[in-house]
Amino acid sequence: MTPITIANNSDVDTPLAYRDVLLLQSGQEGLRKGIRTEIRIRWAACALLEELALSGLKVQDICLRAEIAQGTFYQYFPDRDQLLSSLLSDFVAFLRSRTMEATRARDGHADSVELSTRAYCRLFEQNRGLMKCLLNHYEAFPDAKKILQALNTAWIETVVSSIKKKRKGLSGKKTSDRDLRKRCYALGGMVDQYLAYIYLYEDKDVADVAGDLDDVVATLTFIWNQAFAKEFSA
Repeated sequence: MTPITIANNSDVDTPLAYRDVLLLQSGQEGLRKGIRTEIRIRWAACALLEELALSGLKVQDICLRAEIAQGTFYQYFPDRDQLLSSLLSDFVAFLRSRTMEATRARDGHADSVELSTRAYCRLFEQNRGLMKCLLNHYEAFPDAKKILQALNTAWIETVVSSIKKKRKGLSGKKTSDRDLRKRCYALGGMVDQYLAYIYLYEDKDVADVAGDLDDVVATLTFIWNQAFAKEFSA
């Protein structure tokens, strides 16, 4: 299978919706036909997941959206689930890269938390179909659990490393790495569930209380800062 190169994430014009990134890639000049076709297949699956539940996603529909014959699909992927596994792994890399990019050149912990939270919220909202696959379909698609666990583990290690770096030189009792990870896992699960109620389940009661994007970011940033405030007190 041909590896797909993710668009330059340092480019502020890079879309937040991964399907739009794939669509842009598929239109690049000079791209070999085989690579273009594979990208179109991935794009088609992304686009359909915004419209359909995972159970309704069929190879024939992906081929119709990608404008290819079904036989062509199987030249690139043995089945739908192998496509989804590859697609979600690439999406997770995109998600993590864009979230981290939002905090580049920011030394202050509070600024980093606010910017990364805002980026994650926007990415979550713009990629509802893919996020639903990651969070809601473990029984129908077990690979999603492994992919999400890999994302969470890498992200938590990044957060713990960042906290330790930024509190270096400060006096006071330091929280153990184990306890830092506990807080990160708990808070990460809370964030995903909160955003799922707003963007995936579209729960009116939660959405009405949550407010707009700025309100959501302010709420989550406050909770994150409270959880680690003592780490940065002299």
